[in-house]
Amino acid sequence: MTTAIRNPYLAGNFAPVRDEVSVNDLPVTGALPPGLNGRYLRTGPNPVGPVETGAGHHWFVGRGMVHGVRLRDGRAEWYRSRFIRGDAAEDSPNTNILAHGGRLLALEEGGGAQVTIAPGLDRMSTWNFGGALRAGYTGHPKIDPANGEMHSISYLMQPGAEYLRYDVMDAAGKAIHTAELPVSGIPMVHDMAMTATRVVVLDLPVTLSMDAVGRLAAGTPRSGDGIPMRWNEEHPSRVGVLPRGGTADQLTWIDAPRCYVFHVLNAYDTPDGSIILDVVRYDTVFRDVFGGPADGPPALARWTIAPHRGAVTEQIMSDYSVEWPRINQKLAGRSHRYGWFGGTGPTSLRLSDDVDRDRGGSFEPGPLVKFDTTTGEASTHKFGTGRVTQEPTFVARPGAEAEDDGWILSVVHDGNTDRSELVVLDAADMQTAPVARVHLPRRVPFGFHGNWITDDEISA
Repeated sequence: MTTAIRNPYLAGNFAPVRDEVSVNDLPVTGALPPGLNGRYLRTGPNPVGPVETGAGHHWFVGRGMVHGVRLRDGRAEWYRSRFIRGDAAEDSPNTNILAHGGRLLALEEGGGAQVTIAPGLDRMSTWNFGGALRAGYTGHPKIDPANGEMHSISYLMQPGAEYLRYDVMDAAGKAIHTAELPVSGIPMVHDMAMTATRVVVLDLPVTLSMDAVGRLAAGTPRSGDGIPMRWNEEHPSRVGVLPRGGTADQLTWIDAPRCYVFHVLNAYDTPDGSIILDVVRYDTVFRDVFGGPADGPPALARWTIAPHRGAVTEQIMSDYSVEWPRINQKLAGRSHRYGWFGGTGPTSLRLSDDVDRDRGGSFEPGPLVKFDTTTGEASTHKFGTGRVTQEPTFVARPGAEAEDDGWILSVVHDGNTDRSELVVLDAADMQTAPVARVHLPRRVPFGFHGNWITDDEISA
């Protein structure tokens, strides 16, 4: 008897949910801190159509679905899930959701349109920053806590678009700067870094594959072709440094460790003119496994970029395999001590008998990890057998002075019940029992990114 072959990114808690849900007055175990007044919002791909779930399916593909939990005065008022719908059917970003300029923005890289969402998740429309975006944006802009500026590096996933675009939006969401930065080979630039004075561009060896583009155009995709980006041995691995608000003629390129980086923890300037850049790095991605980032486990690394010497040095910081890095956002672009992560492990890459080995194992989540960059110490919060988390979000306690005085919010999937919870932890002491657990009415599929949005960050 032949075992059925399945795509791991369409199975288990990677599998999509088919309907939208609204439930009020959610049950809570423990006590929600009264200082948590706002919305926890998270998005990810929720592929439900035959094209999205076909032979070329990649984890990063699928219309976006936003999951939201409204907390106020110690109560969990509602959970809502909504497909993200812009003005056109294809406008459905699936990568991140954040607040800027009084708007909730759902974001995606590579050329897709962005969508603005009403606070109740009931109204949506395509948004191009008032006409400032000619094409596409990024899932990972950086917002300066000092002046509210939002900096971004974007690329277009289409033949001929051999440049990156650097945009700056002011605190009100108005474009105040844009510059094109020439590159070769159309590199996949998922994230970028910002310090108080400079931005850092990541030009790493994953680029657009014309073979995959051709198969998609011919209607004969192979595994993972839904994202036609592949490891490219011929492409350099380098970082670019330019002043904030700078242009291509001010860009300095420096050779970097040969690897790929999806996510940056943070970056900051040092007194000698160097930049400290903490990243989650992979030896390779999309070289051996094409449906998701499962070539090998990621590692937390510190890069010291010395533009005056034209050098980047690397230090692997932790034995833990981690992803989805987050800091206290009040320190974005400034020196930080702590990072919070979703943990992964070797079992994440293990292949079961009924998983197509050309597609590889899925990128399974694990415990929550807090890392102290000063001491090198790591602590974990394990949620129990069969219970795993992804991206944490740090929320400062009102009036907090210490960097880790606050809470960590994250969605936990319980494989025993196939349901999810929004779990609140003490950010300063990760090993204590949860402060509160909000019981959600359904499972939330493994997805990508989100944020805690306070009421004063968005307009009604």
